[in-house]
Amino acid sequence: YLYLTDMEISVQDLEINSNASLTVSLAQTPFCKKHGYDPQNPLCAHIIFCGTIVKVNDSEVVLAKKALFSRHPEMESWPKDHNWFFAKFNITNIWVLDYFGGLKIVTPEEYYNVKP
Repeated sequence: YLYLTDMEISVQDLEINSNASLTVSLAQTPFCKKHGYDPQNPLCAHIIFCGTIVKVNDSEVVLAKKALFSRHPEMESWPKDHNWFFAKFNITNIWVLDYFGGLKIVTPEEYYNVKP
């Protein structure tokens, strides 16, 4: 879940085109440096989530609020006049680059059903 305001330029862009992507890389952790991998090396894996950002409906607000505020309690005290709202990232495509030879495509269903 996301806690957003229309005051953010990225949110204004999302109102025109709700498509978004989020890249998470092992370069954000000590892993790649520890193994001597350049952040651009495919062995320094990254995953790209693609989809749309949408406002949550009224029935989901309670869940979104609990999910975010339990992890980020400061959010609850952010300025009220910013008209914050809850949104979510509806993931439609997932691309994984973790080795040479190109991307692997993972469906959201496969991603959410992985057992650790």
